[in-house]
Amino acid sequence: MSFTFYGKDHRFLYVNNNGVVSFGVTVSQYTPDPFPLADGRPFVAPYWGDVSNILGGDVYYRESQDPGLLRRLTRDMNQYFPAIPFTATWAFVATWDRVAYYGSTSQKVNTFQAVLANDGQVTFIMLNYGMIQWTTGTASGGNATTGLG
Repeated sequence: MSFTFYGKDHRFLYVNNNGVVSFGVTVSQYTPDPFPLADGRPFVAPYWGDVSNILGGDVYYRESQDPGLLRRLTRDMNQYFPAIPFTATWAFVATWDRVAYYGSTSQKVNTFQAVLANDGQVTFIMLNYGMIQWTTGTASGGNATTGLG
């Protein structure tokens, strides 16, 4: 499946451990930079951070053409963007579930998700957030106990 993101067709995407879904190239950088990036890497960053799921949590992803999910995505996009004709035919869901931060000495975790919905021409991206307890891992200047930085 190919999809359009900011006017460019993409055939590959990567779910990176650092809270990023990237297009055509992996993104291993865990300390975020301001957008737009100087090197032009295309990606969606639901929560670009110093994730360490070795310390806790999981990263899940799935590609789907499940009719129930596609109906729900179509309904949501038509509700929030009624001027854009849209009927979802494909979806991709990436979930970072209860992930810890690098260098953590606490039990703080974050849960967040990126959902990409496409109709063959238009792509919508939804970002969903559950529990958010930390902002920064120690390699990015965060505090090991608080997860803040």
